[in-house]
Amino acid sequence: MKLLLPFTLILMLWGTACSEHIHDENCQSHDGYHVHTALMGGELIPVDEHGCGYNLELLIDESDHLSIYILDAHAEGFVRISQATLEVSIKENNQSTVLTLDAVADSATGETVGDTSHFRTPDSIQVARPFSGHVKSLVIGSHEYNQTKISYPGIGK
Repeated sequence: MKLLLPFTLILMLWGTACSEHIHDENCQSHDGYHVHTALMGGELIPVDEHGCGYNLELLIDESDHLSIYILDAHAEGFVRISQATLEVSIKENNQSTVLTLDAVADSATGETVGDTSHFRTPDSIQVARPFSGHVKSLVIGSHEYNQTKISYPGIGK
């Protein structure tokens, strides 16, 4: 009987620890409805299976610059990557426009080009909204994602 309480506590702690979502091929998504909120107020785009991969947050600021933030599986934290740029292909009127987003350094967070979660177009974008397209190549840790579909339902031009 004296072993029952410690054994029960160990099982409870083990069950709690296993609820963390690890970014690997063995990750199992979970059932149940819940909502993830974009950290910067933009549009969330899942990169992989829910709970197993990452999220992109797309945001167009008041100057019409497109930003993409790399977020964790539940959009609760930023994930730094080593890429210096991201290329985004936008489909518009049966034609593709390629946008290059540069890595953004931030002294407040210690992020640098080559170690950042934020990418931004150097100039304002001239793309009608809403739009859809894809990120050509995205490397997060040891995972490479190609042709990640994106969409931005925002209003505007």
